[in-house]
Amino acid sequence: MLKEFQDSDLPELLAFLDRWNPDHPELGEGEIVKWQKCTKWLSVYRDKVVGYVVQIPHVFRYGEPSGRTGEEKIGWGVTLVLDMSDDIKNASLRRSAWANELLHAVETNQPWQFAGIAMVGDIERVYERRGLRIRTDCARMYARFLQPAKNLSYVGRSTVLAPAVSALNMIRPAARRSAEELGLKKIDCFDPADDRRWDELLAKLHGLYGVRDADFLNYKLSQPNRDYHVYTHPRGGYIIFRLAEHRTRDMKLVKICDLTGEDGVKRELIEPAVRFACERNAYGIVAVGGVEEASVYRRAGLWVDRQYNLALPPHISASMRVTFFDADLDNLW
Repeated sequence: MLKEFQDSDLPELLAFLDRWNPDHPELGEGEIVKWQKCTKWLSVYRDKVVGYVVQIPHVFRYGEPSGRTGEEKIGWGVTLVLDMSDDIKNASLRRSAWANELLHAVETNQPWQFAGIAMVGDIERVYERRGLRIRTDCARMYARFLQPAKNLSYVGRSTVLAPAVSALNMIRPAARRSAEELGLKKIDCFDPADDRRWDELLAKLHGLYGVRDADFLNYKLSQPNRDYHVYTHPRGGYIIFRLAEHRTRDMKLVKICDLTGEDGVKRELIEPAVRFACERNAYGIVAVGGVEEASVYRRAGLWVDRQYNLALPPHISASMRVTFFDADLDNLW
């Protein structure tokens, strides 16, 4: 049976997530679940929660590079979690049915258009079967490995490559001037008076971009148990970053959660984030951005560049730019 989440379901949901999503215990934080602006559905079997999915709504606008105007109402389908126990009769068939009813709820939740982010392996094929198109030409993950052996181990690569990565870091140094040296301004919240400024800047730079107004940005900064660092640039632009520590694996990174500005401005904004990562002995620094931002990150020293797939409605042909602040990407540790 499918049901929309109610506050009274919270204790059972948290217990369910704790058991069946152990790699990401942060998704089972009660404060995070209550904070999220989203729609949640549960699959219930014999009065027990056996499935869970979330849809996060966000408006994307077409920018100048797309040659279009207008917007797309995107509803990211995320955090699909199923009961994987084998003590249920016909468990495999039932899990398939639970997944289908949960995803159908996301697909039909008008006016939001079903989409997926950070697509991998089997999940990609599920989304493709539901009519979405896997896009490899929109988003990338950019990084700099500060402790290469730990970084390589985390992504399942041989640590034998660590000396080569260290050598490349020396060849491709990352500037790390302080915010004070760069004349950046530290802020705690965004002013609605700047909404038009950010929108015009994003529209100039990206074919399809998520709306960034004070309501959205301040909501993201209010996420429980996160300590964000926010700086604005005098020539227009901002960066938001934080230290993130994985709770179940040995990994500590600085995440560039959101970044806006012309190319030269972005490179300068990244510098205090790199400096912060070094000061905190982080294992690396990581960002998600558009394919059009590759040269910005490379010149800033984040030369590791990996594909980051999206699943989008087939009528969307423009290149969609996403960051960690889109969907639930920054909720993860």
